[in-house]
Amino acid sequence: MSGSALAIAFLGLLEALAIAKSIANTTRQKLDYNRQCFAEGIANVTGGFFQCLPGSGSLTRSAINFQAGAVTRFSGIFAAGTVALVVVALAPYARYIPKAALAGLLVITAARLVDWKRLKYAMRASRFDRLLVVVTAFSAIFISVEFSILIGVAISILLFIPRAAVLSFSELTVANDRVVRDRLPNDPVCTSLLLYDLEGELFFGAAPQLERLFDKVRKRTEDEKIRFVILRMKHTRNPDMVSMERFDHFLHQMESRGVIVLLCGVRHGFASVMENLRFRDWLPADRVFYEEKQAFSATLKAVHHVYKLLGENTCEHCRRNQASGSELRELYYLV
Repeated sequence: MSGSALAIAFLGLLEALAIAKSIANTTRQKLDYNRQCFAEGIANVTGGFFQCLPGSGSLTRSAINFQAGAVTRFSGIFAAGTVALVVVALAPYARYIPKAALAGLLVITAARLVDWKRLKYAMRASRFDRLLVVVTAFSAIFISVEFSILIGVAISILLFIPRAAVLSFSELTVANDRVVRDRLPNDPVCTSLLLYDLEGELFFGAAPQLERLFDKVRKRTEDEKIRFVILRMKHTRNPDMVSMERFDHFLHQMESRGVIVLLCGVRHGFASVMENLRFRDWLPADRVFYEEKQAFSATLKAVHHVYKLLGENTCEHCRRNQASGSELRELYYLV
């Protein structure tokens, strides 16, 4: 029964959130999704001890209540009491209510529930939104209203993954004016240090792009005889096992080739995963610069550390920009 129970729970939750979101968008009320999910879960768990049917917010009943002028949660209790009275006391007469009248009521309710202005807004926004609207609408017509919500959510997840998997990276440079910024095409070539800024979600979907970056860095270090690489991790989020495995292989491979890789701007999430995977057992502590709220950013600290390791063995470009000791204040990071 677990499969069916999971399907009922998931579908009921989506149905309740869908109608709540639709009404909240009209009334401009703040909707707490976590509270809604928690309340429905508590209600169903409690009802399970009393042989109750699974409960959820109803698309039709909620819409009819709202359009009839209901403004508080007591309207649901009043509606439930009325239904109970009809079923218990007036059941023999309720069967004479014409189904055509009930169907007409539902059609009018559904028509009033459609937010045409917001629908046009979604259709104009992007191909992603247009596709979701069309697929969900056709699913509601040809399958069912309840399953159309499930289908719409599934399609949105499938379309979201490729968009979230975009991991961007840009090369930074220490300019002649002692500013760390994005590298421009006419900037002098540095043969002592490679500095890259990564931005995006570090989950399995971004692994191919992460691997392309690592291949590019490996090739450049070989072709240009570069011994130091700094990867700025400040704008990366949610690392998973696949992406961390790529970092593990890359760092070990570069170490075997005599190239030192430093990670700067490391935030709590990335640091926690590194701790869990025991990176500290083989990665020296001076290769990781954590993001801290201090006068100097982790990026500047990493660049300064590389200059110290290079000593006099720097290229002409780095020799002009090299900072040491108290001169660190003369090095700036430009966002």
